[in-house]
Amino acid sequence: MEKQKWEEILIEIEKLNALHEEGASNPKKCRDFNAHASVFLDWLEEMGAVEMADRMMDLLAGCSPKDFSPCDNRQLTKGSLERLMEKARAHIKEVTKEK
Repeated sequence: MEKQKWEEILIEIEKLNALHEEGASNPKKCRDFNAHASVFLDWLEEMGAVEMADRMMDLLAGCSPKDFSPCDNRQLTKGSLERLMEKARAHIKEVTKEK
């Protein structure tokens, strides 16, 4: 996959990360995060970023938005998003080296 696509993936993960942080204290943002993450998963699959899509699927499996209590998996999801950002950055570096 080309560098531009990996950069787009990284930007989307960063947006999801920010939305997830907002969702820690706002149930609506938590549901928004879940919906955006689902759309992002579809996008990753369409682009052929299978490894990233698998990781997003794992993240979503543990994501269950709640209205009146804090997220049970907040730290786990945060860590997963950070690892996804690291993987996207590594792919960007790898593609840049190949040129």
